Amino acid sequence: MGSTRKRKRRRRRSWRAGAGLRRTIAIVAALLLAAFAFVIEYHGGQGGIPTWSELYTTLGVPTDGPDAQLLADSRTTVSVLDVGQGDAVLIGQDGQYCLIDTGTSESQDALVRSLRQANVTELDYLILTHPHADHTGGALAILENLQVEELLLPVWITEDGTDPWPRGLLEQAAADGTIVTEVEEGERYALGSGTVNILQGGSAWMENADDANNGSLCLLFEAGTFRYLATGDAEEASEQALVDRYGTGLASVLYKAGHHGSSTSSGETLLSVVRPQAAAISCGVDNEYGHPNAAALRRLADIGAEIYRTDTMGTVTFTYENGVLSAVTSREELDAAA
Repeated sequence: MGSTRKRKRRRRRSWRAGAGLRRTIAIVAALLLAAFAFVIEYHGGQGGIPTWSELYTTLGVPTDGPDAQLLADSRTTVSVLDVGQGDAVLIGQDGQYCLIDTGTSESQDALVRSLRQANVTELDYLILTHPHADHTGGALAILENLQVEELLLPVWITEDGTDPWPRGLLEQAAADGTIVTEVEEGERYALGSGTVNILQGGSAWMENADDANNGSLCLLFEAGTFRYLATGDAEEASEQALVDRYGTGLASVLYKAGHHGSSTSSGETLLSVVRPQAAAISCGVDNEYGHPNAAALRRLADIGAEIYRTDTMGTVTFTYENGVLSAVTSREELDAAA
């Protein structure tokens, strides 16, 4: 009797699993049929293949990424992508794109989907500022799903000689035909009519093996009168080195707050020379680190910067045209305890 009951339970579980599988297949088939029907209708009516953005819209896939039409219509854009407690920033110039950092592995699917919905399928550059998982977690997914011309990495020498980057990253880049370049300070990389300037970064800037934040690549993007400064997770020691070397040459229209708005970044010395019109903070909702820190927010407010946060506003896309900086958020601002 006991043996028979066990067989029945196994059969019932198997039947339920089969039913669930059939439902899943049915849903996937329906979505594929809808997409196929849309492709046929679109192709027949307009003579072209629909974009990822159009397919996602038709299938009702939610998005929290940059608006495809806004990117297409704007010459200069900086999109601070909502990847939770991590960093990923898309710079667009004249239809060419550079992605700086890739968020966490948990956010990689959302990151790829956001870029596809924005009709960004090719990157001139993928830049990783330093080997922390909240900045590199989606790198493999980006290489696997987008065409990346060049992967830019800081020179990073570990004490034990191991590769600090995500496992399989360099192999995937080689398989995809992506050029891998170790960058050095003073180098410049063209992006459309703009330029990505490497200011400093790499393991040589670390005071010790645990100081990877201060080894972050610090970048300045310039296009005409527009200037965007990004310092990765650099903290006060690295910020001081930037000021000592570049001084008021760091002045920028837009600044991404260092280390997700932590108390040890975006110090008064740096902000006194950058003096941005706007500052963007990339951090997760109710994150365990308390980012952004209240003191950092006060310092940004004290210099008159307008503050934008991914935890309360979602993805923030900045455009710059005729000397005017504008911002569009992917959702209405939420209340924040900070």
